[in-house]
Amino acid sequence: MEKNNNTDSAAQAGLRPALGLLILCQTLEELGLDYEAASSITGLSRSQLETPGYLIRSDQEIAFIEAALSANARPDLAYLVGRRYHFGVFGIWGLALICSENLLQAFQIAQEFIELTHSFVGLELHVDGDIASLVLRDHYPAGAVRNFVVERDLIVTLVIATEAAAQKLALRSLEVAIPAPPHAREIERMVGCPVTFNARHTRASLSSDILQIALPQSNAVTWSACVRQCRELISRQHGEHSFSHRVERAIAISAFKGLEAVADSLGLPERTLRRQLQREGTSYRQLSQKLRLELAQQYLADDALRLDQVAEKLGYSEVANFSHAFKRWSGMTPGEYRLRSRDASAEITL
Repeated sequence: MEKNNNTDSAAQAGLRPALGLLILCQTLEELGLDYEAASSITGLSRSQLETPGYLIRSDQEIAFIEAALSANARPDLAYLVGRRYHFGVFGIWGLALICSENLLQAFQIAQEFIELTHSFVGLELHVDGDIASLVLRDHYPAGAVRNFVVERDLIVTLVIATEAAAQKLALRSLEVAIPAPPHAREIERMVGCPVTFNARHTRASLSSDILQIALPQSNAVTWSACVRQCRELISRQHGEHSFSHRVERAIAISAFKGLEAVADSLGLPERTLRRQLQREGTSYRQLSQKLRLELAQQYLADDALRLDQVAEKLGYSEVANFSHAFKRWSGMTPGEYRLRSRDASAEITL
């Protein structure tokens, strides 16, 4: 295999994993169709696409998909490509989803770290009473590439969610913002509900209760480690650590000693720190709470740590203060969360 020469130059904006094109090539190859024309037009060789961690520009990926569709008149190609996916394809991102506590947390993680996939659509989860809506946002003009990307990413989303839950999701409805393809009935059979094509949005609706079902492979320790690695990978893809990422690391190193301690460690006035975080759409309080919850879940999964030790690690002088905060974040007391984690681990072992 060729060495991935662009891994070290990931500072270039807009670089994305090449995995999506590799799976497209594999699907075409299995169908006896041509991917070499797309490789020739874009200069992306099969050996490059097979190199772990290889990054490409979004315009290269779009050109490759366009060339592949032009050379292969297969109307169900996006559907077949989407069905090839499973959570392991996405590495640490996929593992974070599968180890989440429930589907709500899994969808939140998928949304936060969507950049680690090669999806061209944005993922949004909306909960309104007893109805939850999973919306796929795209910004393409109408055409073959847009139809391919929307259908592929919809199928991938449903496949991964079903795999995480270890059961078929009972959708109430599905709207898709592309024309009805010849294999529309195959899609309806897959999702188990009527599908409305040519809709304004691509949106799957389901009962919000489903989001709270505990995932069979939930593991708080693994989940927390995966989330932190996802953040590291996103920083690497952007070529530098974001300011909020630097602040988060400083919070952890300071053991939650407060804004003043973090500002001192970064050599910044507190007002400057607050202002720069505001530019990135966050705050010291938000980062601190998010980090505390992640670490709390990790620590509580370790039965060797007493609650007072967990509280101390998170910067609380009293266990009661930690317990109140944790219940506010998660809806459970630390003891209830620890018991649930223990039960989940026992089920996985069995």
